Order: sequence, then structure tokens, then C-alpha cells
Amino acid sequence: MISLRTPIEESAIRALKVGEEVGITGTLYTGRDALHKYLHEGGKLPAGVDFKGGVLYHCGPVVIKDEAGAWKCVAAGPTTSIREEPYQGQVIRDFGLRGVIGKGGMGDRTLDACQKHGCVYLHAIGGAA
Repeated sequence: MISLRTPIEESAIRALKVGEEVGITGTLYTGRDALHKYLHEGGKLPAGVDFKGGVLYHCGPVVIKDEAGAWKCVAAGPTTSIREEPYQGQVIRDFGLRGVIGKGGMGDRTLDACQKHGCVYLHAIGGAA
């Protein structure tokens, strides 16, 4: 297994080979349709959040309210990535992402952005939250 720690250097991404198993430590960010559209339209990341060298997980969280009424994430499985295709290439370029995790793959625009900007799409196993 190849071990990576965020923030990840471009050279570490470019050294990966198709089919290698990758383990990631450090901060991972999650984002789905609304986040990608927001960033695509010029939105800004919140203070303290920096995607440069980071990994964005297309995540379908399961959340519940605990006894105190606070929201708690109890599972965080991958969600279908192709929904982000209209936005993902620009988000990779503009925010310096090094990795995207999801299920089902991405399209040609994301592949092009990965090649140009040193990013990798990591395929997660669905149903294993």
C-alpha cells in the first residue's frame, strides 16, 4: 500500500500507478453537488479550510441527532462522483486539490484536469461506510 499524508505533494501523485492501493492520513474534506456548484460559481472556502494539496471525498454521510440534539455522523460512504463532472475540473485547478475520492468514476474533463494539475481520482468501494 502507498501511504500519503495531506497536504500531498504533486510528485507523490504523479508517482502513483493505476491499480495501487492508497492509504491517506491527515485532513480529508467532504463535498457534494452544492459545494461543487458553489465553488464553480466563484464561491470561497470558509476561513481555515485550504484544499491545496488536499483530498476531497464525494461523501454520502448518514447523520442522526444524538440524545442532546446535536448532529452526529454515523457513516460516511462514497457517493456517485459523475454528478460533479460539470464542476470538478475547475475545482481541481482553482483550489489545488491532489485527490478526489468517490465511486463510479469521473469523465473526460476531470481526467484532463487531473493530468494537467497533478491530481488523482481514487475509487472507493460503495456500501463500505
